[in-house]
Parts: sequence; C-alpha cells; structure tokens
Amino acid sequence: MVSPAEALGATDVLHCNLDIEVFPSTETIVGSNTMQVRVLESGLTEFTIRLRNNFTIGSATIDGSTPVTVQEIDTSTRRVVLPRSYSAGEEFSLRIAYSGQVVSRGFGSIEFTSQGGFPLVSSLSEPYFAYTWWPCKDGAFADPGDNADKFTLDFAITAPSDLRSVANGVLMGIDSLSGSRSRYRWHSDYPISTYLVAFSTTRYNTYTQNYTHAGGTMPVEINLYPSSDTPSNRAAWFRTVDMLGVYRDVYGEYPFINEKYGVYEFPFGGGMEHQTNTGQGTFDEGVTAHELGHQWWGDMVTCRTWRDIWLNEGGASYSQAIWNEFKNGFDDRASLHATMQSLHPGGSAGSVVYVADVSDINAIFAYGTTYQKASWVYHMLRGALGDQTFIDGLAFYRAAFEGSAATTDDFGAAFETATGYPMSQFLGQWIYGSGTPTYVTGFTNVAVDGQNYLRLRIRQSQPAGDGANGKFAMPIEFSLTHAGGPSRVRIFNDERTEHFVIPVPAPISGLTLDPDNWILDTSPASEAYVQGPPVVIGAEPADGATAASDATMTIRFIESVVAAAGDFELTGPSGAVPFTLSSAPTFGVVLTPDAPLAPGSYTLRVQDSIVASVGARALDGEGPTLPSGDGLAGGDYVLSFTVEASCAADLSGSSDPNNPAYGVPDGQADSADFFYFLDQFVAGNLAVADLTTSSDPNDPNYGTPDGMIDAADFFYFLDLFVAGCP
Repeated sequence: MVSPAEALGATDVLHCNLDIEVFPSTETIVGSNTMQVRVLESGLTEFTIRLRNNFTIGSATIDGSTPVTVQEIDTSTRRVVLPRSYSAGEEFSLRIAYSGQVVSRGFGSIEFTSQGGFPLVSSLSEPYFAYTWWPCKDGAFADPGDNADKFTLDFAITAPSDLRSVANGVLMGIDSLSGSRSRYRWHSDYPISTYLVAFSTTRYNTYTQNYTHAGGTMPVEINLYPSSDTPSNRAAWFRTVDMLGVYRDVYGEYPFINEKYGVYEFPFGGGMEHQTNTGQGTFDEGVTAHELGHQWWGDMVTCRTWRDIWLNEGGASYSQAIWNEFKNGFDDRASLHATMQSLHPGGSAGSVVYVADVSDINAIFAYGTTYQKASWVYHMLRGALGDQTFIDGLAFYRAAFEGSAATTDDFGAAFETATGYPMSQFLGQWIYGSGTPTYVTGFTNVAVDGQNYLRLRIRQSQPAGDGANGKFAMPIEFSLTHAGGPSRVRIFNDERTEHFVIPVPAPISGLTLDPDNWILDTSPASEAYVQGPPVVIGAEPADGATAASDATMTIRFIESVVAAAGDFELTGPSGAVPFTLSSAPTFGVVLTPDAPLAPGSYTLRVQDSIVASVGARALDGEGPTLPSGDGLAGGDYVLSFTVEASCAADLSGSSDPNNPAYGVPDGQADSADFFYFLDQFVAGNLAVADLTTSSDPNDPNYGTPDGMIDAADFFYFLDLFVAGCP
C-alpha cells in the first residue's frame, strides 16, 4: 500500500526554472525543471511531484549535487525521497531532468500538430494536466487541488530555428544553437499557478502595440499564423489595448503591468488565459474580452480549488458585459443588460454553481453554471451593492488575494468586510444552493390623511429546496406606474412571503418587478393582493426627537386596529410612566402622560399584541423606520425621544409684538423675555404672568400660581430671569 502524499500546504514552490526542447518530428520533449522549494511543515522527508510515466527521469538532484531517489507512485505521480528530514523554514532546490514522447490529456494538454505546413506544438494544462509535459508540483486528478502555491518562472524553449516560441512573461533573449535550433528564454517575476504556465511553438507573425498607463507604456503582443494574418484579425486582437483601459477603470490597473499582455493563436477552440499570454483559436470579440478579464479574475487572483472555478469563469464572463457596457466611452446600460441576457443560463439556472464533484471535468467547466450563472452572480452582487460599492468590494478582494488564490468563502468574507453586505446568505443561495427565485406579486392602494400608500405582497413560489433555507434574500427594485409619472422603489425581500407598505406620490396603476434585470429569476407573475399585517405609519414625537414636558404621544396605523392601554409601554428615567390612552382621527391613538414628563430619555413600545380590526392580523412593528415592519406579522415598534430641562425664564425670541418670534422661546433668557413678561404682566395674562403666591423662596407656596397677578409674580420672574437658562 502506498503511503499518502504530504499535504500540498507542506511546501511552497518559490521559483521554477523550466528548460525544454521540443522535437516536432518525434513528438518528444527533453528537458528539466529546477524548483526552489520552501518547507512549511517540519519533518518533511519526501516531496511529491507530478509527471506522467511516459517520461523517463534521467536524473534528480537536490541543491545541485546530491542525487535522490524518485519513486513512481501511479501513472501521473512521482515521489522524491529527500536526503534528510527538513524543518519548517528551510529551503532546497530540486532538479528533475526528463525525456519522453508526449501523451496528451484533458482539453489537449500538449499537442503536436501543424499549421500552414509548419510544425505546431502547444500546451493547455487546465485543470490537472501540466504533468503531461513538465514535472511540477500540482494537485492530483479529481482532487480539489490548491492553486495558491504560485511561483516565479524562468522558461526556456528550444525548437527548430524557423519556429518562434512564445510563453509567459518577458522575452529575455533568443539564443542561436547548433543544428539550426533556437532557444527562446522567457521570464516572469509575477507569481503564477502551475496550470497557467504555457508555451506554443510554430511559425508566427508577430506584432506589437503599446498600452499607455500612468507609469508609462506596456507592450501588447499578438502572434498569428501567417494564414490568419489579416488586417481585420490583427485589429480584433489589438482591441485588447482599449479593453485594458476599460478594465483598469473598474478592476484597477492590469495586474502584470511590468511585463506584457499577449494573445497568440493556438490549435484549441475558444481561448485559454495563460498568465500574461492568452492562447486563442478565435478572433471573436467576446472571447478576447473574456480571456483578458481572466488576467484579473483567474490569473492575478486564482480560484484556490477547482470547486471554486466560478470565481475565475464568472468573473471573466462578466468582464464581457463590462467591456460591452463601456467600450464606446460611456456607461451603456442597455448593452450591459443585453450582454447579460445573452449569458442567461436558461435551463441550467436551477443547477448548483459550486462544483462538488471535481472528478468530472465537464462539471468543472459546465457552461450553464460555471460561466453563465456565475457571471450573473457578479451581476447580481453589483445590482445589490450599487456600482461604486461593488467596485470597492472588488478592490478589497483584489488587495487581499493578489498574487495568490481564493475560495468562495474568501470572496464572501472580503466583500462582507468591504461592504457590510450579508454574503453568507447571498453565496448560500446563488453558489451553494440550487434554483432561482420565482416572484409572485399582488398590490393595492390605500390613502391615509391624504398620503398614498402602496400595500405590496411578494411571494416566492420556487420549490422549497431552492436557494438557502428554501428562500432567496435579495433587494428588488420595482418600477411604478401612476398619474404623476413613473417612479422606482426598492425593497429587501428575504422571506417566501412578505408584505410591504410603501409611501407613493399617487395611486399605483401597475408595477414591474426588477425592470432592469438585475436578478436571475424565473417567470415573475402577478396575483390578487392578499391583506397583510397592519403597520405603524406615523409617530409623534418622532424617533430621536426632543419633546416638551407636557408632550403627548400619537401613533398612527395604516388601518383600523384594536388597541388598549396594555398594548403600550412608556418608560422614562424613573421607570414606567402612567398615561391615558385615547383615540385619534384616522387610525390613531394618543398617549397622554398623567403628569408632566421629567427631563431625560424615554422609550415608547408599541406591542404586537395590537391587531387589525378586521381579520385580527398582528402588528408588523419592527422599527423605528416608518412605515414599520420587516414584512412579516409580529414584532414591536419601539421609538425613543428626549425631554430636556425647561427654562422658565425663556418666554420670547423678540420684544416686538409685531415680530413672529414674539412669545416664542428661543433657548435663552435675555431682554426680549423680560419685556415680553412685562407686557403680559401689564395686560393681566394669567397664563403667562401668574407664576406664584409668594415671593419668598422658603414659602411652600413659592412657585404656585394663585389665580391673580401681583408683585409676588413679578419678583418670582426676576428670580427666574437672574437664574437664566442652563
């Protein structure tokens, strides 16, 4: 029985120096890879590499001189027996020299073919198949893998001298060798995942344009077969120069700005986003935009496991929509939404995006989920957050994982940290869950005291097992039709059935759910409105307000309710405050405290024991935002207010009877208050000037009105005036 391999996280490959020679006539590769490896877990005595057994290992050495044994474990796996036990933090250099005739796997991991009469050798390793042409550290077939172990790269390709070899990074030089051979030496300082290392060797026509950025210019290089070298094809691929500018404005600067971006023709269909150098078998603009988008989402930040491949392909597919939105120099929302409709997953919309079974390559790269539905996940997140917050979330995600790899949960944690949006529910329903929501809406109009309200019921009718916990939580925008013209409202729906009360400028004659198609939903429908719970629509004093000591509290409801004094609680600095409950016009009640309120903080609780007069539907009271409620019956409405200490000498803001501020307190005691009091004293205004029975502060009647105006009142006011306002 073969012992299990060490964990992928036990080592960190820092650099690979890959040097190969391809022999087109025999479909053979001869070469070596020297890996600089850092040990992360102490006690390491072996190092597992991947190399198919059609290759013979000619030699294996540690640190340039110490031979080591390499054991063949299975068709694709070799185990290097290290010369000693290594501790965490140590490093070693492992060189593997190998040769053999290739055997291609996957999508055509290494192909020897021809074009235009010239040999053509191209690689495409995704997801597992780098081992079919070079010795490397990689996850085993059907395992989730770990693409976070990235490394810098030197890559030399030797081939017949009438061929050009292209690869990742910057061309360091071309060496002329004996036997009519040339060696192309490429180098990249940007960390790269194993599956993104690639080369292609054939007769190419090469062209370069410059992309201008804040720090200077970067070459954009295209390599075409001579038979494909037409002005239209060159122009199609050089659209990447404009695309780089569009993506920069949304995603940040091109992540490999110090090297290049290249597109080369290869024998596979579609495209493959090899880091800094994309292979394409087409000149289609959408594919070109998609593969460039991968340089951010796939290459700069890579899916950590193949279960998380949606992060790569969804991000690149959404990049197609971003390009179409902005390519004409303005924000063209019609093109954005048209592109998203073209990416609608149709029958695949109900499938799970997260790839549980990574042994099935077709499941990993299922177009309907990994590409289309995943692109809608990015789109819906943007719709939920808004443009700028979405961009901020991407920037935070990029900064957290640039040059490394992320899982689905990493993506969620980054966005939640950056934006505060509840990503667990969002990813639970759209990535880990199945299906899409099916919304059914009904509405009616009501008017209370001249204010129009839309009463809206929204129901999710999709199968109970879809979404997260059987439901989808999404912000939903509605377009409303009414006499005053169209308007928009936005609600957050997170239950299978919810009711909303929404102030509107006029009665609604029609509504459209998600008019701009931000949500991947299924056939929304309408139905007759079913009455929802009553809600609070008005409160005086308002939450957070300051009230007078003689204030009353008024609560108004959307409809007639059954309410008693026991359904309300008023508490203040000294505890419960006794009050009398009475009715107010148009579905209202008034709480009148039995005594003036002392200064301090107060809380009024309107309990959900209150029910509608018709149907006994319980109050939907969560607040203090008005109208109250969370869409479901139940929940108390709670507001807080403050009573400030009064200033008895503050009677007026002006001493001029013709001034509107005459008799209106202004928060200070000054001459205006003194002269206003004199006017009321002379006029015999008991309401203002009858202040006390006695002018002696030690008299129990000091400060008690006696129904007459005399000298005691005058001297009492003087005491108040001298004391001033706090």
